[in-house]
Amino acid sequence: MYHCYTHQMKKINFTLVLVMLLGSAISGQTSPKEKGLESITMDAIRGQLEFLSSDWMEGRATGDKGFFMAADYVASMFRVFGVAPAGDAGFRGRSGMNFRSYGGRGGQDRSAPQRSYFQDFSLIETLPGGTASMTVKKGNNEYVFNENVDFSLGRISLSTKFDAPVVFVGYGMVDKANGINDFAGVDVKGKVILRLSGFPGSDDVNSPMYKKLVGDNQRAAMTMTRGKNDALAGLGVAGVIDITTGTDVGRRWGVYKFDNNLAPAESSSRTNWTRMSLEGNEIPSTPVTITVTERVTNLLLKDSGIDVEKYKRDAAAGPVKFKPVTLPGVNLGIDATINTQRILTRNVLAMIEGENPDEIVAIGAHMDHMGIDNGKIWNGADDNASGTVAVMTIAKAFIESGVKPKRTIIFCAWTGEEKGLLGSEYYNLYPSVGKISDYKLYINYDMIAMDAANDSLRNKKSITCTTGFPGFESVTKQNRDKYNINLDLSFRTNESPTGGSDYASFSHSNVPVIVWESTLHPDYHTPADEVSLVNWEKVLNITKLGYLQLWDLANGEIK
Repeated sequence: MYHCYTHQMKKINFTLVLVMLLGSAISGQTSPKEKGLESITMDAIRGQLEFLSSDWMEGRATGDKGFFMAADYVASMFRVFGVAPAGDAGFRGRSGMNFRSYGGRGGQDRSAPQRSYFQDFSLIETLPGGTASMTVKKGNNEYVFNENVDFSLGRISLSTKFDAPVVFVGYGMVDKANGINDFAGVDVKGKVILRLSGFPGSDDVNSPMYKKLVGDNQRAAMTMTRGKNDALAGLGVAGVIDITTGTDVGRRWGVYKFDNNLAPAESSSRTNWTRMSLEGNEIPSTPVTITVTERVTNLLLKDSGIDVEKYKRDAAAGPVKFKPVTLPGVNLGIDATINTQRILTRNVLAMIEGENPDEIVAIGAHMDHMGIDNGKIWNGADDNASGTVAVMTIAKAFIESGVKPKRTIIFCAWTGEEKGLLGSEYYNLYPSVGKISDYKLYINYDMIAMDAANDSLRNKKSITCTTGFPGFESVTKQNRDKYNINLDLSFRTNESPTGGSDYASFSHSNVPVIVWESTLHPDYHTPADEVSLVNWEKVLNITKLGYLQLWDLANGEIK
């Protein structure tokens, strides 16, 4: 009897333990969201980033062999992860150049068009060897200047010829929030505008306007400078001359054939940097940008009554009521003949279809960089292999979660960003999935692997988003704290964020954006942007938090 009782108690105890263990297992079960998060590992980040920024990619210059190799690699990884293609539809293509047969296994109809991972299109490349001359007519005199001696031309895709009056427009800014409109009261259509580089107070960090416009947001300076060109949209300006005053001897006494802010080399200017543009369906109305020497600037301004230095001091002290000034009796003419060729390039696109396919969110990064110059490879580990790897890894994490998001997600690796946001601009004109009006959000990753000079703890990151995401900041911080992600975040909002990365293409299409801001550092746009300088923990943490953000946005937890 005792033996039976003991045996029965052992059975009961074993059952209780089993129930407790099962209950514990159920209560601690990993959620789909966390399954995806667990797949984002340091090895996954390193393996992709080290290869994408290796010498084999030859700097990933748009249209070059290394870029196509990188595109094939990214598409292959999307296929390995199980993320469906979202590019062009087609029947066949050259091996290594596309995956037209994707999904054609297991008895599927090979005669039916299948999606590719690639969105193929062409760009117009401006080649060396064209000719250009510039004339300045002033009073009874006509001065003729040679290209790359006293002037150089910026991005231009067609031969052009014009002769136009010149208007001084101060800094050429429009910033309604800060009471600045340098085009008030003047019609600049068909004219050449003469404007100061920078913005009010840009020469004096202690000035009231610098503190007001920039403060501690160092990216604001770049955003404002690039935003000046956006202010020209629709104004019909023929040409733009940026003038620099002060002690910058290089700018004062020479003309840069290449934009050194865009592509500085370690020891000299790049020699093979060509310009590219979208062909478009209309003749471009973008004004010609003209860089001139100091003596040309002085010729234009002489006898105009404009005191540039006084204007700069007044503008730095506070918003000034400025009226543009037409330079009396001055006309500037450009006669430029250029050589062009058509080159082929591509975006890489993948997608996870959501429960509601008509609501789309997109996440992207530019894959291209600066190529090879003077025997040096511009590997672009930070710019922007890092962002591309984040997009790829987040796609993998969504697949690993094992569940379908509520919204469709498009994963994008752009071409031509370094040439002027061309890949993302093309996609906004011709989206391969849905209509741009279906896109509820675009998230951009560009340069997430290195640290600014003031980031002593190596964990700072800024996020800018379109105004109108209630709860976005708080939910992002909740995810960061819940999953112990070491990031010191700062948040900014803007009605329509714009700047020098691909999110600007979506902002221009009125698609809300979230921007993981680029970190500017001394190795930016130099051959020194190598994988050896990558802050691996930062890339990993940004990718993890970016995945959590996208999860909440794609599943309606953040509206």
